[in-house]
Amino acid sequence: MHRPGAPAPQPSRPVARPLTAAQICGIVVFPLLGAGLALASMPVADVLTLLAGCGAIGAATIAAAGGGRRLLTTLATTAVRATVGTDADAK
Repeated sequence: MHRPGAPAPQPSRPVARPLTAAQICGIVVFPLLGAGLALASMPVADVLTLLAGCGAIGAATIAAAGGGRRLLTTLATTAVRATVGTDADAK
């Protein structure tokens, strides 16, 4: 029971945020875009590659906007290492 003047109790875990319009739009648009491209005679492998690239760009943007600096740094480091051709254990 809460007593007057006492600090308010803190929730034991963070409250889940509802989905935003951008998240819902992404969930709806990706399958529709993929189906449309496949119906337009684009090879399925190319459709999947295109949508995976779009998803990766979207995830990186969300991580950057949300302050996920460590995640963004890890993604950037991995991309640079993959481009250069070095492996992560080499120092």
